Amino acid sequence: MFFVGMFELSIDTKNRLSIPYAIRCKLNPDTDGRAFYIVPGRRSGTLAIYPERYFEGLRANTPAADALSDETFEWRQFEYSQSALLDPDTQGRILIPERLLKRAGIERDATLIGVQDHLELWSRQEYHAFQDQRWPNYPQQRAKAMQELRELAAARNESEPAV
Repeated sequence: MFFVGMFELSIDTKNRLSIPYAIRCKLNPDTDGRAFYIVPGRRSGTLAIYPERYFEGLRANTPAADALSDETFEWRQFEYSQSALLDPDTQGRILIPERLLKRAGIERDATLIGVQDHLELWSRQEYHAFQDQRWPNYPQQRAKAMQELRELAAARNESEPAV
C-alpha cells in the first residue's frame, strides 16, 4: 500500500471520521486487514493511522520487554496505552477516541494526509500552517531529502550480504 494525497474532512459529533474511498479502495482486507490502528503521530498535534496488519507487522519483531532500556520500555508503555484499534463501520467511518482528539488538539475540521505507509490526521488549521511554511522552500527541502534518501539506500545496500 502507498498512501498519498490530502483530504479535508469533518469529524462528526460522535467522533467518527470517514476514510475516503480513494484510501479504502487501496486496502486489501486479506493482506492489510479491515481495521486501523491509531497512535500519537511523530509530529506533535497529529495522529498516525496505520492499516491493521501493516502496523502489527511493524511491531511484531520488537524485542521483549526485558531487553529494552527503561526509557524505551516507558515509550512503548505510553505509545500502546495511547493507541486504539479502530474497526470501520459499513460506511467506512472510524470512531476516534475523544481522548486522542483532545490530546492532539484536533476538532471537527480535520485534514487527513497520506504519508507513504500511513495516514496522518491533523487539525485543518495546523495542516494549512504547515503547508504554507513548506511551500516557499520546497525545492531546497526536496533536494536535501532526496540526498538523505539516496545515502540511506546506499548504506542499506552496502550492509546486505552479496549473493
